[in-house]
Amino acid sequence: MYIGKEVRDLLCKEEFERVACENAQRLYAHAAVMLRSASDAEDAAEEALYQLFKRKKPFESEEHCRAWLIRVTVNASLKILRRRKHFSDDPEELEKITKQFEYPEQSELFRAVSCLDNKYKTVILLYYYENMSAAEIARTLKISVTAVTTRLDRARKQLKAKLEGSNEYEYFERQTKGNYVTDFNRAGHRDLGENKG
Repeated sequence: MYIGKEVRDLLCKEEFERVACENAQRLYAHAAVMLRSASDAEDAAEEALYQLFKRKKPFESEEHCRAWLIRVTVNASLKILRRRKHFSDDPEELEKITKQFEYPEQSELFRAVSCLDNKYKTVILLYYYENMSAAEIARTLKISVTAVTTRLDRARKQLKAKLEGSNEYEYFERQTKGNYVTDFNRAGHRDLGENKG
């Protein structure tokens, strides 16, 4: 059966719109934690979607597409950070992000995670938010599984040190058994993943 160019283009546009709708909030959440700026997070997520729109090569699977989008978002966020040359701690920008949370503990946990070095916050996001295994994270970030597990361990220790003795620490302990960013999605966004349990 012959499919004309116009029909193929329409199918491609519909597929792009579907993938963009399914992933936009996920990409924004990743960038928001890395950049601590709502407007910069929007820019990084938009860049990832733009790169998706331009991509000609098909993906092997939905998981391949998702991992690729996350990697492009992480890279776009890092590019913004390099361009920025200083750490953004603009209270108004942080307020735009944290006002989406239902409970104060969620907001404080977001702040604690977003203060980690990028290499640590990225693995925390992929592990708890995307429910990726260490091997999947290693493939996505193009690092070894050992590096992933080391970064996860160090990130957990840093978060524990920052939050210990507070309500946020108890919240972190509960959420590390599951998926802390799911709360970000429940606070006004689509739920993007099941808890690890």
